[in-house]
Amino acid sequence: MNNKFLEQFRKYKFTDTRIGTDSIYEFSNGNTLPMTGVPFGMNYVAVQTNKEGGSWWFNPNHLKFEGFRITHQPSPWMGDYSSFTILPSKDESTKERKYNSVDSKFLPHYNEIYFEDGEIALVTASVDSVVVKYEVDKPKYILEGKQLHLDTEDGLISGKVVNFSGSEDENFTMYIVISSEKHSLKKLEKDRYVIEGSKELYVSTSFISLEQAKLNHSRMNKDFEETLQDSASKWQKYFDKFDVENVNPASEYDQYEPYDRLEQERMFYHAVYRAFLFPMRFYEIDENGKDVYYDTLSKSVKEGKMFTNMGMWDLHKTLFPLFSLIDQEIFEDILEGYVNQFRNSGYLPKWLSPDERGLMPGTLVDNVIAEASSKNIGEKYMEELLEAMIKGAEIPSGKNTYGRAGTEAYRKHGYVTSDIHESVNQTLDNCLSDWSIAKVAENLGKKDIAEKYYSYTQNYKNIFDKETGFMRAKSKDGQFDKDFDPLNWGSPYTEGSAYQNSYNVYHDVEGLIGEFGGKEEFEKKLDEISNSKSEYKFGAYGYEIHEMREFGMANFGHHAISNQPSFHMPYLYNFVDKPKKAQIILKELLLNYFRYDFKGFPGDEDNGSTSAWYIFSSLGFYPFCPGSNEYQLGIPFWNKATITLFNGNKINIKVNENYHHKKFIIDKKINGEKFEATKLTWDQIKDGIDLEFTLGIV
Repeated sequence: MNNKFLEQFRKYKFTDTRIGTDSIYEFSNGNTLPMTGVPFGMNYVAVQTNKEGGSWWFNPNHLKFEGFRITHQPSPWMGDYSSFTILPSKDESTKERKYNSVDSKFLPHYNEIYFEDGEIALVTASVDSVVVKYEVDKPKYILEGKQLHLDTEDGLISGKVVNFSGSEDENFTMYIVISSEKHSLKKLEKDRYVIEGSKELYVSTSFISLEQAKLNHSRMNKDFEETLQDSASKWQKYFDKFDVENVNPASEYDQYEPYDRLEQERMFYHAVYRAFLFPMRFYEIDENGKDVYYDTLSKSVKEGKMFTNMGMWDLHKTLFPLFSLIDQEIFEDILEGYVNQFRNSGYLPKWLSPDERGLMPGTLVDNVIAEASSKNIGEKYMEELLEAMIKGAEIPSGKNTYGRAGTEAYRKHGYVTSDIHESVNQTLDNCLSDWSIAKVAENLGKKDIAEKYYSYTQNYKNIFDKETGFMRAKSKDGQFDKDFDPLNWGSPYTEGSAYQNSYNVYHDVEGLIGEFGGKEEFEKKLDEISNSKSEYKFGAYGYEIHEMREFGMANFGHHAISNQPSFHMPYLYNFVDKPKKAQIILKELLLNYFRYDFKGFPGDEDNGSTSAWYIFSSLGFYPFCPGSNEYQLGIPFWNKATITLFNGNKINIKVNENYHHKKFIIDKKINGEKFEATKLTWDQIKDGIDLEFTLGIV
């Protein structure tokens, strides 16, 4: 063990942003990009290695450098928008360069690229601006992007880029302003320019106007080192919220240790980095110091905050509960964005990138709002948010992109009927949303509304088939669909089969257990899930999607930790009084399915969703049902850990006998007192708490 490296790492907690980037269309090891910038930035920068790869334009094994790409891509499945590349080179005819991937640095706050010819290029970024440093004689910067238009005006290079995967505005534009100490612009060909400049290039952007881009540019710090240090300090703010230790530099056990404990610590901080990238900021500060954003529906500039690049189906389970613990201020800002989205479109957001894309079932933004309400976050917005939640629950939008699917069928039948896509998941997600509405109404003292929507939360029982033990699609006449096979993936389920999608009753697990006839029968079903072969059939998809491959190759029963529907499944054992079964599943997942390399994740990382699952599960407690203010206990992964909460209070965790082969908790204490419960509450942890666990073999 290099003790000096360990000391430096624990001080700065740096991470290689390439972790999880070695993915292809057919198989995901994270489907992430090596993004550099600041937390919740308006732009990120990432190295491009293959523009012909479509959404997979970076691969860590490709040694070709095509430029620093200004990007807003949340995932390859959503695609990029408002992107262009900056390629430093002394030769304007250069299309690509070879670089040394071993010596080059990919960090959250800057990239340092070593080219094979010995030259070096660096990049760092602020919220809306980028600085490129290229210290050679007569440096040139080649800019390229689809529908990139640049010109010279008032001593600045300015222009715009118009490219996107989808938007309500068919002319959605990002404006660009560029300067250098000395600069000249020449157009090389369509969508391609060269800037002859100085050793630093300064780039600012705006989604509002060229005038706003100029204002952003006038405010940017035109010094590479100072911008880098500012970016580093913004990341350090979040890294320092967590202190985990798993390495004993002088352990006599090392000869028996099959795992690299330092790499485990580094994986944790990579998860922290991923958890505070998204959502991305979509508002700017005008000349009067007011928050303003571009509304793509009205095609006008409006006051207020707005965020983008977030899917509520992915993020409600883990990422927003993490914000509740760590940064309630950013959570409240995002809620303001929800209010503005409702005012603009008439509905709360489902999947924004840059505006509503309408993907995934349900309206699980409702659960995000319930999480905030139950922790008194954004109280000034709750009355209007409740109004918006109820509208989404009751009034069809007439568009696939906004509101719930099958709204009228759900209210008429008590379930979403099988003629509607992914009807089982739509029903279950609607139940959780109705519970979330009731919870917010209850928190606001609106008893009648709360009682009404609590009554809807039992609708999941209408599609539960006691004979098979699965949630099943049901027709308008109340009959289960024929030809049922629990191994079939796809509709009526979402990105999985009946095994992954039948037990998502987060708000009423006790009621679900009652449908099975009791804890013993439900435990048998959980054991079936855990001990079955990882089999699947193409089902409604008709072909093999990447999630099937990731699930099948993991060989972890029907637990598909590669995707959100399975995130909670290990913790279900707590509800049948068998926490040790949860503990061994979680320990195996943490030990073997997350690793600090380019294949870091067991599936799509999904904008912090999977990383937040890893953070919570490795700390030993999990927000099973956001909004409930309860956390299910798992098994802590670290020798010791400290989490500094939003209010400065601390959760201190100590683990005795923390070896890889000790997979069960045999003793636990809260503030020095033994306890037997398998859950914690918000009231227990928000003011700070000391947790101590001892692990055993049996």
